[in-house]
Amino acid sequence: MDLRELDIKQWQNAIVQDDFFGNGVVAEAPASYNARYEDNAIVSMPFQFALAIWDLSDELQEKKKFAVSNQLLRSGTTIGALVREAQNGESLKDFIHKMKIALKEADETEYWLLLCIERNLATVNAYLGKLLPIVRILNKIISTSNTKL
Repeated sequence: MDLRELDIKQWQNAIVQDDFFGNGVVAEAPASYNARYEDNAIVSMPFQFALAIWDLSDELQEKKKFAVSNQLLRSGTTIGALVREAQNGESLKDFIHKMKIALKEADETEYWLLLCIERNLATVNAYLGKLLPIVRILNKIISTSNTKL
């Protein structure tokens, strides 16, 4: 079995032949293997959102809406990457700055989702429902962090 040819769902449940440890079940891939991100909503929620956006982007590609698909994939997956980067900020100002950029990407993602609604390209209300809590948390983190400066 070539794991590179499996999709993520198959990979999560694949039986792996290991020369040293024998057969084993591969666990579901977490949002991070770093223990300090465990149970951190602002790290896990954008990761799950990015996976959903990836699926939507694939759906839009099939409809030949390449520009919207690419923009949505870029902005929707960048939110989580910026949040992860902010976790390693060099200072509180750096942390806030990266969170603000993540919020900007969330706003851009909302824009592309609203365009999809207006053009009846896809059913995106569920994606907006997943994005709203992320935006609220980011806003709260930024405002709380600003009071500590």
